Amino acid sequence: MTLRHTLTALALCMMALTLFMGCVEPGPSMPPPPMVEPSPPPSGPPLYFVNVSSLALREGPTTAARQVGTLHFNDEVQILEISSGWGRVGDVSRDRVGWAYMRYLQPVPANQPRSVPRRRQAPAPKETPKETPKPAESPKVM
Repeated sequence: MTLRHTLTALALCMMALTLFMGCVEPGPSMPPPPMVEPSPPPSGPPLYFVNVSSLALREGPTTAARQVGTLHFNDEVQILEISSGWGRVGDVSRDRVGWAYMRYLQPVPANQPRSVPRRRQAPAPKETPKETPKPAESPKVM
């Protein structure tokens, strides 16, 4: 009989718990998270940072153009125009404009400068050794 009493007590506890849960008013619900509006896109030209120790600022988009200044590692520039891999940039801190090669600019500040490969000179052509003529062999007679 003890098993029967235990099951009956368990059933009564379950019914009481169900009744109790039905009578309890739910508490206040969590307020919805505040709506975060996306920040508007920055007005003006995009900002880039120099990622090499020094970068020539030129009058035109070519290495043949006259150098008008030098940009340094993590200098902040605004991209005003892009042409053939070159960017016409405005140097934010020094208030000057020129062209810089886009390969050495990045949209976020850099951790450390990259190395810029130096242009190698073409190797001098090797002289081919002149062949000395071999003496003509005389025909063998048998």
